Amino acid sequence: MRSSLSADLVAKKNQLLAVLVPAGEEAKLPAEAPAANTWKQDFKDDAGSSVLLRGEKGLRWLLLRVPALDKAKTLDLLKAGGNARKAAEDLECNALALDASALQDRSDFVLAAVEGATMAGYDPAVLKKERKQAKVKRVQVKAQPSNAAMRQAVKQGCVRGQANLYARELQNLPPNVLTPKAFAQKARKVASSSDQLSVKVLGEKRMKDMGMGSLLGVSRGSRREAQLVHLTYKPKGKAKGKIAVVGKGLTFDSGGISLKPAGKMDEMKFDMSGAAAVLGLFHGLAGGATCPYEVHGVLGCVENMPGGDAQLPGDIVTAMNGKTIEVLNTDAEGRLVLADALTYAARKIKPDRMVNLATLTGACIIALGHLASGVMGNNEELIAELQAAGDRADERCWPLPMWEDYRKLTEGKYADLQNIFNPGQGGGTIAGACFLSYFVDEVPWAHLDIAGTAWEGPGYSFMSSGGRGFGTRLLLEFLAG
Repeated sequence: MRSSLSADLVAKKNQLLAVLVPAGEEAKLPAEAPAANTWKQDFKDDAGSSVLLRGEKGLRWLLLRVPALDKAKTLDLLKAGGNARKAAEDLECNALALDASALQDRSDFVLAAVEGATMAGYDPAVLKKERKQAKVKRVQVKAQPSNAAMRQAVKQGCVRGQANLYARELQNLPPNVLTPKAFAQKARKVASSSDQLSVKVLGEKRMKDMGMGSLLGVSRGSRREAQLVHLTYKPKGKAKGKIAVVGKGLTFDSGGISLKPAGKMDEMKFDMSGAAAVLGLFHGLAGGATCPYEVHGVLGCVENMPGGDAQLPGDIVTAMNGKTIEVLNTDAEGRLVLADALTYAARKIKPDRMVNLATLTGACIIALGHLASGVMGNNEELIAELQAAGDRADERCWPLPMWEDYRKLTEGKYADLQNIFNPGQGGGTIAGACFLSYFVDEVPWAHLDIAGTAWEGPGYSFMSSGGRGFGTRLLLEFLAG
């Protein structure tokens, strides 16, 4: 997909011209478009209203109503861009022209509309022989004023949309294809696409030498070797700071010996969604996303299986930071993987700030549903920045408490820590965050539990079934400056 800012747009036989019209305003169309008296009654003033106009020689215009600018939100423009793209796909056009001039100087709204148009039209049937291929290859945008800020908005909207699609593609791949080693190979490919990126991959022998007994304990039941991936992005010029982003990459989670129920176990291929979001971020950085920081991505890529050598409930493992952990439930494995990944990031990278993303707890779905991720951490300023970035990107998150009283519930009976709260304590999402807090040293840190937002959810025009790529766009917004 290519995008560009254009001084003027015209409808063409193979190009749909979509016009965004805020509530209370009249649509402005060229003389060759159908007269207003033929369609005005059909184009309501309610946000979401649309009407397709057909002119001579196969020319077509799509009018899309959005809320008045003082009431509009990012989601409204994401939907509008998605609806325009879907209409262009349905009409078998190879290009979409998006007239966003009525959005005035709202470059953030233009960015969102381009994101929506870029993300729509995706078919999640990754290995289907008749997989639907997108027909639209180009998006042209008209905006007023046509300045550097608008050009940047159009570019960043396309970059962020494509980064989201990359994360969704990873999520939708089956676990026999996206194994831990295959995930590492994907990271190598992303890193090779830009001279600002580099990558190194640690296998199990290297991790054992570094004392990563917590992560390796999860991998014991699998025949597929775990991988720890470390990506690095360096901006041109002096970096504004150093940030580490850590992703949980369970390419399949059976639950291990604490086996999950059979129903929907196939969806446990999505348990690598945190790592997918991080690799999607680096895909965006490679594609030209704005970022003044030095960014490090750490992916803990592991498979959790009930093999003959699998970790047992009651086992005690030693993490990289020396803490001993009693494994009370082998299905609370993501935090065991992240324990060593976070310690590695804190001690080897020494970042100024650190964020991790993980489909960590089903309890987060109970707490927040599918519209927001939980955010917790040891630094209120960082949490607030992530929440604000999520609001701007419409990848929202909501803070939950992580008081010291909660952290004490993670203390173990036979080891320093236990990987779940004792029965009856509740607060499963908080339990996961509290556990992770013991592995970040003194680094300002925030944890995003994306269990409720990573896959499925509301049927927006710019989304599809399966993986939703949650977190990639939030991180790109957070890191934009």
